[in-house]
Amino acid sequence: MAQTGPGGIGSSANNPIWLSGDRGVYKNAGTTPAASGDAVQQWNNRSGNPRHAQQATLANRPKFAPGAVNGLPVVRFTAASGNRMAATGLNTSTGGKASVWVVASYRTLPSPNPGMLQGTASGNAYSSDPLDKNIGLWVNNTTKKVWGRGIQTNGTSVNVPAVMTLNANTFHILSTQYDGARITQYVNNASAGTATYNGTLRTWPDMSIGVQAGSEGWDGDIAEVIGYTTVLNSTQQVIVANYLAAKYAITLGTDDIYVQDDPANGNYDHEVAGIGRISAASMQTSSRGSGIVQISAPSNLDDNEFLFWGHDNGALGYWGAGDRPVGVQERLVRTWRVSEVNRSGTAGDVGAVDIIFDLTGLGSVTASDLRILVDTDNDGSFADETPIGGAVSVGAGQYKFAGVTALTNNVRFSLGTANAVSTPLPVELLAFNAIPTAPRTVELTWATASEQYNAFFTVERSPDLANWSAIITRPGAGNSSFQLNYEATDQDALPGLSYYRLRQTDLNGATTLSDVVPVHSAPMKEPLPMVYPNPTVGPFTVRFPVPLSTPARVELIDGAGQVLLTREITAEGTAQLVFDPVGIALGTHYLRVISPAGVQVQNILIAGR
Repeated sequence: MAQTGPGGIGSSANNPIWLSGDRGVYKNAGTTPAASGDAVQQWNNRSGNPRHAQQATLANRPKFAPGAVNGLPVVRFTAASGNRMAATGLNTSTGGKASVWVVASYRTLPSPNPGMLQGTASGNAYSSDPLDKNIGLWVNNTTKKVWGRGIQTNGTSVNVPAVMTLNANTFHILSTQYDGARITQYVNNASAGTATYNGTLRTWPDMSIGVQAGSEGWDGDIAEVIGYTTVLNSTQQVIVANYLAAKYAITLGTDDIYVQDDPANGNYDHEVAGIGRISAASMQTSSRGSGIVQISAPSNLDDNEFLFWGHDNGALGYWGAGDRPVGVQERLVRTWRVSEVNRSGTAGDVGAVDIIFDLTGLGSVTASDLRILVDTDNDGSFADETPIGGAVSVGAGQYKFAGVTALTNNVRFSLGTANAVSTPLPVELLAFNAIPTAPRTVELTWATASEQYNAFFTVERSPDLANWSAIITRPGAGNSSFQLNYEATDQDALPGLSYYRLRQTDLNGATTLSDVVPVHSAPMKEPLPMVYPNPTVGPFTVRFPVPLSTPARVELIDGAGQVLLTREITAEGTAQLVFDPVGIALGTHYLRVISPAGVQVQNILIAGR
């Protein structure tokens, strides 16, 4: 069974605590998601265990801070206010091995050793007794170096030497591994001190977050907390480190091998997971993480080889997803990208793999309709590829493609259907329209076919595709399985050409954007031209259905408003033009028609050649 813990490592059986600022942060006891500046009462445990971090006293609650690191929210602790939380009753009684991780940043270090984590015996989460600090992580305020300890079952404290200096206002990935012989600390996956111990540890069923020794509080941000009741092998450590590095845009000191999170590669930062092998004694051959994709059973996994995947946070629906090959009627907007490399970052080959998509709750599925789309030539387009079929149901809403060989280093992949009737991929946003109805008035409409944890919508407007303003907010339905229609009016539209988009925000602060819709606030009197084919992989035709009443200019422009191609047409006869976008970048562009009667703009997707 694939592992569903962080990065695909661990499960509820050995991962008793997993907290992250982008999931399950509440202003009360688990019913109202925290918004910016709200005091946090409950921070839900993602590990599958029901023991959440909580703070009953209002004055001691930390604050929710969205967008603090790589666009993601954090929980913000202020030491002077006594901010702290505790998760109690964790199942940590499996023996003398453990692994704890935290992603954190400090503003100041107001006490000798401000703490991020402290694991104790039951009832002692905030204890000040040094012999209660069974495991923990803190920073010395004189040296600025991170350290911590473990306490053996005989009561002996074993301190990890403070080696690595942490910079203020900088997020670090910090971890401590208790492997049964040594306690080793890491900063950004680089070794930062080690000490020997006798292989036993006191259990730590209560864990405080944001304080140690009862009063030495953290003054800064905590983005993620992970605890295992076993030590991770070296392969698993690399996978968790790369998952966190991608998510929070942190550069690792060693083994920074998943690179698809880099902006130049498309920011595939989300739900990164991986498989790999450093040696026969250190491997991970089946992972899923928190996403819907599981990869397992590599046929040729050699020492020091890894396969990572992460996605672009596109919707799990097909609205707006063009770029699909012949025979595929719909595909998910969401795409994944792969790093298949050795530890030096050079392309590797783990062989054929099994890929399972968990489509639970995403509508009816006939397995034979499903297709994997892989951009094998890495040209940015699925339209020129051969879809991969052969999926079989393995139960519980999961569908398996066995022995897939098409995944190679850097390629993208997605999921499509060959039959949109028997297997209609879920539509989240059906449409978003912005239509000028009078000078300075634009009617805005959108529709969803399904919603999950949807908090609200925000209509955003821009004069230039670079500067965006939120102009209208509408509440979402939370959860819905049937079509819902929304409408709003911009009664102070910008003169001339402007642009609109729709931002959907879920209950935990994550957002998804629609395509951009260009609008001229005064309706054009000329008919809208037909553009075909759209999407296009080469030349396309622009044809007006009736003769124009005035001359016009037709421009192909990019997302920044730069004119790429221009054609002039006259008023006589039916106007028809052919554009050849040779040398023009792939992606969504805009066709702008300018005449004395006004301006019309519509989208065109250039998908490759």
